[in-house]
Amino acid sequence: MKNTGVIRKIDELGRIVIPKEIRKNLNIRNGEDVQIYVEDEKIVLKKYQKVLTVQENVQKYLLMFSKLVDNDIYITDREQIIASSNQKHLSEKINNKILTLINDRKQDNGYSFVIGEEKIDKFYFIYPLIIDADAIGAVILFSKKEIDEKDKLVIEVINSLLSMEFY
Repeated sequence: MKNTGVIRKIDELGRIVIPKEIRKNLNIRNGEDVQIYVEDEKIVLKKYQKVLTVQENVQKYLLMFSKLVDNDIYITDREQIIASSNQKHLSEKINNKILTLINDRKQDNGYSFVIGEEKIDKFYFIYPLIIDADAIGAVILFSKKEIDEKDKLVIEVINSLLSMEFY
């Protein structure tokens, strides 16, 4: 890990300010959770990723639902694709369009989408993943045919199942 050379004082309540450049590098926004633990006599601060704690169950859901609708389904956190029904694009960084939809809590659909360097010529539907009032990622469905109400319902069910995983 890169040493930034930044030194901060701890205030009377035990607080420190994490410098803006470090928060920016780790994509930590105001109000997001940070994991704190001790490792080898060091205090470690790490961005907390709620979605990653249930990644195995997410993968099982995706495989089950993709068979029902014969579509590819991806789950993202705020940075990357963390699960996919076809096992493609795992750990691929999400683009600004997806991040904006997550931040704005908006859905989107259309035809042809780029993930990383690959253009996917299929219909897509992007649904923000809201857990415990936090927009933490997205569910993306890719289909050879136009997205219909059945496809949207599958995405909503996946979103609901993922929400239950966190309680």
